[in-house]
Amino acid sequence: MKNIVKSTLLSSLLLLQAVVCNTVMAKKTEPATPPEDNALISVAAADWNQDQLSDAAALLRVADSADLYVYLRNANNDLELKLYKKNVVWSGALEGTKPYLKSQAKNGLLFIYAENDAIGRDRWHQRLTVDYKENEFVVTGLNYDSVDTLKPDASISCEIDFVTGTATKNKQPFKVEARKVALADWSDSFVPKTCKE
Repeated sequence: MKNIVKSTLLSSLLLLQAVVCNTVMAKKTEPATPPEDNALISVAAADWNQDQLSDAAALLRVADSADLYVYLRNANNDLELKLYKKNVVWSGALEGTKPYLKSQAKNGLLFIYAENDAIGRDRWHQRLTVDYKENEFVVTGLNYDSVDTLKPDASISCEIDFVTGTATKNKQPFKVEARKVALADWSDSFVPKTCKE
């Protein structure tokens, strides 16, 4: 499977650049029509649904946020838009403020990173772990850390497992509600308040 992903990575990225620059309609989601001033800022490829075909994802910056496009490859080797998520994470324009994607080929995980490592005294990093379960993309995990550069001893580091409900803050365990968090429904409201305090 790893070889399949590698051999089709370049074609996936080229197809993505062509697709996201045109009007796209996502099935069972709101219309996904990238604006003219969008910017393709990150792409990733892996086999999201474990069908031995290389799939792909892309982040486009729109104003101060990023829109996510996730594609599955069909039997005809075409990429079809499976999910469009508007404003999936915050995005800045400077290096250190732009979100990006990574993938894990072994089990088809998608990672969505967002950060502010350049502006102001409050610096933070966030990673969403996304898995494809029962024909739906779900957020299974959250990693979040922050630091006030004027008060470096007051830093926060959180890890959340939404599947099991286990979590830690600064390596101290606490519990959250175990639930299925659909990527289509994701918002900052899912981040426990304790991770921001």
